[in-house]
This record gives sequence, structure tokens and C-alpha cells, in this order.
Amino acid sequence: MTGSACRARRDWLLINHGRNVWAVCRCSNQWLEPEITRADFDALIAVPDGMTYPSVEQGLAALGFDGACAGTYLQ
Repeated sequence: MTGSACRARRDWLLINHGRNVWAVCRCSNQWLEPEITRADFDALIAVPDGMTYPSVEQGLAALGFDGACAGTYLQ
């Protein structure tokens, strides 16, 4: 999986919404990731007490995926 705008190959945020899984990179570009199913997503999440945010936008900002860190990838 590669970020469609910034070409990042790692450090994405995965968001599940219903049956769809979306990927978001640090430059805030978002895309539907059809190869990751809801079952795949649930299998990746092993933390039973994960954080829930009031909105997607607030979660993106809190986790640094709102574009504020665009272009700051560490090698």
C-alpha cells in the first residue's frame, strides 16, 4: 500500500466505517482501501481499550493525520 498523493509506504491510519476501511497518510490524503476487509481490520486491532473520538476530524487531528505533519517522514 502506498499513499496516493505523497507516495508514503508506511505510517498510515486505518479507519473503519461500516464495511469499508479507509487509509489516511500524514499529509491527510485519504483513500478507500478495498483490499482490507472489516475482518482484517478487526484482526489488526488487538487493543481492547482503544480511544474513541467524537468525530473523525478530531481523531485525525489528535493522532497527527490532519496534514499538519505533511512531509515529515522519518527514514
